[in-house]
Formats: sequence, C-alpha cells, structure tokens
Amino acid sequence: MNKKIFGLGKKLIKHELISGSIYIFAGSLISNILAFLFNLFLARNLSAVDYGTYASLISVIILVGIPAQSVITVIVRFATNYLSSGQTDKAVKLYKATFGFTLVIAVLLIFIFTVLSLPIKNFLHIDSVLLVISSGVIVAVSYLGIANTAFLQSLFKFTFISITLVIGGVVKLSVGVLLIILGFKVFGGLFAVFAMYLISLLLGFIPLKSVFTKTKENVSISIREVITYALPTGITIFALTSLTSIDIILVKHFFSSSSAGLYAGVSLIGKAIFYFTGPITMVMFPLLVKRHTKGENFNNLFYLTIVLVSISSIAITVLYFIFPRFIISLFLGGREYLNASSYLGLFGIFITLFSILNVFVNFFLSLKKTFISLFVVSGALLQIFLILFIHDNFFQVIGISIFVCSLILIILLYIFLKDYGNFGKLRNKI
Repeated sequence: MNKKIFGLGKKLIKHELISGSIYIFAGSLISNILAFLFNLFLARNLSAVDYGTYASLISVIILVGIPAQSVITVIVRFATNYLSSGQTDKAVKLYKATFGFTLVIAVLLIFIFTVLSLPIKNFLHIDSVLLVISSGVIVAVSYLGIANTAFLQSLFKFTFISITLVIGGVVKLSVGVLLIILGFKVFGGLFAVFAMYLISLLLGFIPLKSVFTKTKENVSISIREVITYALPTGITIFALTSLTSIDIILVKHFFSSSSAGLYAGVSLIGKAIFYFTGPITMVMFPLLVKRHTKGENFNNLFYLTIVLVSISSIAITVLYFIFPRFIISLFLGGREYLNASSYLGLFGIFITLFSILNVFVNFFLSLKKTFISLFVVSGALLQIFLILFIHDNFFQVIGISIFVCSLILIILLYIFLKDYGNFGKLRNKI
C-alpha cells in the first residue's frame, strides 16, 4: 500500500502541470513573500491615507495593464501552437511584431497618463500629478515585457520564469525599503514597482536570444486570425481582472481615505489566495494549447487544475474565517486594520470564486471559445453598476463581488456541461 501511494505521489509530481506549477509556485511564493514584506513595510511605515493612495494607484496600474495580460494570453496561444508544430520561423516573426507593437503602445501610454494626470488625481483625491505620471511609466515598462513573458511561457521556461520572479521581488523590496526610509513615501513604493518590471524585462532577453538565432525571414503569419482571437480575448481578460480591481478604485472614490486604506489592506490579504493558485492556471494554459495542437487528451489536465485551485483556495479561506485578527496582525501589523477583520473571510470567498472562475475562463480561451467574453464583460459591468448604487458599507461591496463572480461561474459551468457533456464524458472537440 505504501509503495502504491509513493508511486502515485511520484507520478503526480512528474506530471507536467504539477512539475511546472511547482517551479512557478516556488518562484511566486518567494516573490509573494517578498511582496508581502514590502506591503507590510509600506502599511507600517506609511499612514493609512498614503497607503490608500498607493493601493489605488496600483489598482489603476493593474487595470490599465490588463490589456497586457490579454495580449500575453493571445501570444502564448499562437506561439505555443507554432513552436509545438515546429514553425519556429513564424514564432520569431510573431515575437518581433509583438515587441514593435508594444513599444508604440508604451510611448502612447506615457503620453495619455500625462494628459489625464489631473483628472485622475482629482478623481482619486491624490495630492500630486507626478504620482499619476509615474504610474503611467510603470505601465509602459510592463507592456514592453509582454513579448518576453509570453514566449517564455510558450517555451515552458518555467524554471527561468521562477528565477526572474524572485529577482524581481528582491529588487522591489530592497529599492522600496531604501526609498521609503529616505522619505519618498508613495513615490518610493511606485519606483520600486518600476524597478521590478525593468529588471524582469532585461532578464527576459537572456534565454530567448539562443532560441531565435537562426531563422528565416520570408514567412508570414495570419494577422486576421490573430486579431479575430485577440479582440474578444483582450476584452475577456480586461473584464476578468476588473472584477478584483475596480472595487478598490470605487471604494477609494466613495469612502473616506482612511476607510479606503482599510479596504485596500483587507483586499491585499484576500488576494493572497489568487497569488497562491494563479501559477497553476498559468501553467495549465500553454499545456492545454500544446495538447490540443498535437491532438492529445487534455481532460485530466483541466480537472487536476480545478481540484488543486479549489482545495487550496478553500483551505486559505477557512483560515481567514478562523484567524482573521491574527492574519491581519501578521501581515499588516494590526493597528487600525483590525477594524476590518470581519471582512477578511468574506473577501476570501470572493477571491476563491474568482480563482475558480479564472480557471474556467482560461480553459475556454485556450480552446478559442472566445464567445464567453459576453458573459464575463456583462458580469464586470454589473459589478460596477451595483457598487455605484449600493455602497453603504464594505459588506455590500464584497457581497456584490461574490454575487457577480458566482453568477458568471454558474453560466460558464452550464456552458461547459452543455457543450462537453458531464465531467465523466468530456469530449475533445472545439
């Protein structure tokens, strides 16, 4: 019996989803620990008002950076397809086209943030337009890293990605702590994020150089096919990410600065669930594309992802309900943040549902089922609409997010069962 259990465990560890997830998880875990230490340092060394400002700007950065994630998803989909089928020349052309495109976008983003800096400053009740412009520069650098990030995933360079995550985390923590100590406050925190993106961008060129050295130039790729997939995918990813970002922005607008800071702190801890499970979904996506491209069975890969994400998310949420004050004290140093301890478990439910929803969305997108954008976008708009009119307290805001995620998840589950049969008879078809 022990040998069978050991053999099963050994087999599971060698599974490409789990082995890849272990590398990404290890890097993400260390990176997230460093990120938590950084946020812990910020929470303890900035006032609640300054931390609320920092959190709201980070949410803006995340929202504006959502298209970058969608582009990554698109590039991974096509690059994995090309590389898995031996079409390296097409992959190289796609890389060059992507990098050129993101360079133009980066310049435009800095210009747009500069022009809109005053309206954004007033909407978020921020003291300086320079903080807004700095956020634009951060987004621009993150866009420049799209091509590298996507191709590293398509090449299954999970070990290198893990190392890059750790190095980026170390840079952010060390630079941020130094600048905060020197008195740069919110700007110090933002510059630390900029430094992290910059070092990750530069490191990403290292493994790609040897892969794309000898290739032909006289090849073409179907731009129409890429755009047809990219548009609904981009909209879907934007709407999906909005579900965990727009609430912070709206809370910053409707609530006092101190209350918004408390919500941002609870949100930070709650999102640890997604940071913990996200690497599993990230590894699943290119593996699903590769298996589908080669005509291999991908059923168990999807099921395993759902199981791993669900169990991990639920376990962390249970801890949030049982030890909310301890966890808040551990990560945020207690203080006024303890006043928001009653919201932590509820926020855990929200992020658990979101994490599972993320798996379903990535599953459908990996198979080019882009029609799901209709449901994800409708849910994101519904969340905004409800919070705009119902925001008397944090329970209402979080409750709305839980309701919307549940609704979208139920719809996608229904489509999944309808199109592919029951969980025991999933058929590989597009």
